[in-house]
Amino acid sequence: MSIKFSLMQLRNPLQPGDPKKYYAKAQVREVIDINRISDEISYETSLTPGDVLSVLRALIHKTEEHLGDGDMVSLGDFGRFQYQLSSEGADTKAEFTSARIKKVKLHFRPGRMWKPTVDRLQFEHVISVEERKEAIKKSKEGI
Repeated sequence: MSIKFSLMQLRNPLQPGDPKKYYAKAQVREVIDINRISDEISYETSLTPGDVLSVLRALIHKTEEHLGDGDMVSLGDFGRFQYQLSSEGADTKAEFTSARIKKVKLHFRPGRMWKPTVDRLQFEHVISVEERKEAIKKSKEGI
């Protein structure tokens, strides 16, 4: 297992006059959906894929329900979920209405199991999506 990354040349937003530098950007290998995860869990347990999928869907539904009630949902070492709001300011409390709320974000605070140290991770340098597309385009033009 290794985290794939490519390099991206960016400016430092705090020092826009400085030359660009190369920074690592994580690259997604594959999108894994809930059905695949339920199949994998089923294979490792005595539960059927349908049982696992039912539990995962119920977990998502109950999490959504509690978040909608203003609760923070803690899933132990997995982490915690809660909504955060962005709003326009008002000069007085009386002037503030919910119409000033402009954005709601779901915030996830990773638990202990998500806090790996860099020494335990492996990294693999790959070409970026843009470089891959350019290479495919060039190979088609050469045909």
